[in-house]
Amino acid sequence: MSEQIPDLARRWFDEVWNQKRSDTIDLLVHPECVGHHEGQTTKGGAEILAMRDQLLALMPDVKVTIEEIVADETNAVVRWKFAGNSSAGSRQPLSFDGLTWLKFSDGRIIEGWDRWNQAAFLQQLAV
Repeated sequence: MSEQIPDLARRWFDEVWNQKRSDTIDLLVHPECVGHHEGQTTKGGAEILAMRDQLLALMPDVKVTIEEIVADETNAVVRWKFAGNSSAGSRQPLSFDGLTWLKFSDGRIIEGWDRWNQAAFLQQLAV
């Protein structure tokens, strides 16, 4: 894979979240990938897909905006903003900011860490 690390990170957010392309998870996630998320650990693409689908069930029209990417030869740290509407009847606007650190091996994500204000998101859902 000839893409540079920042391009791979951008592709992850654009295709997996904005375009909702499940096939990109298979393409970009190493089979031994471990994801460290708020309150959850995922192993491999199938578990990452299930976690993504859980969030999409709450915010089906989510749009991710990448605010900044800092990268080196194997890592990318992405500062992002998620925004969309609740799937509940009120269709209440929801948004939260966060950071994702992605570690790459041979052009695929081998490990990742997500940090975001989950408490604020859950409070928005409860309103």
